[in-house]
Amino acid sequence: MLLCQELSEDTRCGQCFACKTFDNNTNPDFKIIDAGEGSIGVDDIRNIQSDVIIKPLYSARKVYLIFEADKMTVQAQNCLLKTLEEPPPYAVIILTASNYEALMETIRSRVLRLSFNKYSNGELKAIIDRTMDKPVNNIDFVLSFSDGIAGNALDIAGSEEFVRLREDTIQMILSLNKKADEIFSAIKFMEDNKSVVEIVLDIMLTFFRDLIIYKKTRDEKMLINSDKKGIILNNVDKFTVKKLGENIELIENTRRILQQNANFQLSMEVMLMKLQEE
Repeated sequence: MLLCQELSEDTRCGQCFACKTFDNNTNPDFKIIDAGEGSIGVDDIRNIQSDVIIKPLYSARKVYLIFEADKMTVQAQNCLLKTLEEPPPYAVIILTASNYEALMETIRSRVLRLSFNKYSNGELKAIIDRTMDKPVNNIDFVLSFSDGIAGNALDIAGSEEFVRLREDTIQMILSLNKKADEIFSAIKFMEDNKSVVEIVLDIMLTFFRDLIIYKKTRDEKMLINSDKKGIILNNVDKFTVKKLGENIELIENTRRILQQNANFQLSMEVMLMKLQEE
């Protein structure tokens, strides 16, 4: 809509040259900066700065989407400040971030924050049904685990890799209570899955959450991991409510310090050793 040359009643026309090139990913007035598996560095921001001084070619605006802006390095954020302070009148810079606090205060003070509401389970299911080619197994778990976020739901729905990761994560958790030397296997598991550690931590949180919920309520219908009911019931009495609460707080705290660029291996070692404590 920002780029459309024939915008009518807040609806893009879809037929103008700007719309067609946008749909073909060839519109020169639209740029995406994506961290991928890494971070957004200062050179990525300098590319924006050298491009933004060139006026739009087809549209009235130039649009820059910095995807996962919370992955910008400190140097990259500092570099972006000047452009945010004095952007050309035709420039629109959009930053997406799941971790708003990771953005420097100087960045946050120069942008307009728009928070998105989470989807209901009914809305999520409609999105999955509309998007996926085949029925999704364990749909109730997918909806609960996704926490109202469509991207999460689509990422895990029908994903064999996620199924394997959840199985392995739950087995890793349970192994910590068996032998002291299992801690080394658990540390290696976290290292091997460093690129998806956020998902691993989410799986750990939901598992401990289910244990404490069932321990307090004995209500199976409240379980997120409903398909793992047997494992949960078999292990619920191995933990106290106090220990489960401490585990959940520990995992959340580990997530926070990782977002602040703490040493990964050290953070994992400390978390896993504390989880293993009686």
